[in-house]
Amino acid sequence: MENKEYFKRVEELFQKVEDKLDEFEDEIDYDHTPDKLMVNFELSGKKVVINTQRAIKEIWLAGNSRAWHFQFLQEKDIWFARAEQEEFYQCLADLLSDNLGQAVSFQ
Repeated sequence: MENKEYFKRVEELFQKVEDKLDEFEDEIDYDHTPDKLMVNFELSGKKVVINTQRAIKEIWLAGNSRAWHFQFLQEKDIWFARAEQEEFYQCLADLLSDNLGQAVSFQ
């Protein structure tokens, strides 16, 4: 994947995530820099971090004492963690659901 394509995909991902987080503005606070999105859960103080890894063109996700490395699979149009066999948005939805105590979906 070329750099231009990677940055476009990252921008789309961050925007989609921010749109979802805005639905929970009373329970979640987040801070977005160009390469990182830090999510803070108001009640528990727990955090979820999404950040870019430009050199290897990945997205890293960390939360609940776990971490995932996602590569973009162009043939499926998804960010996918091969080691865990998980798709990014489902993985993040599960993390958000666990920390908010309610179902979250990106569907």
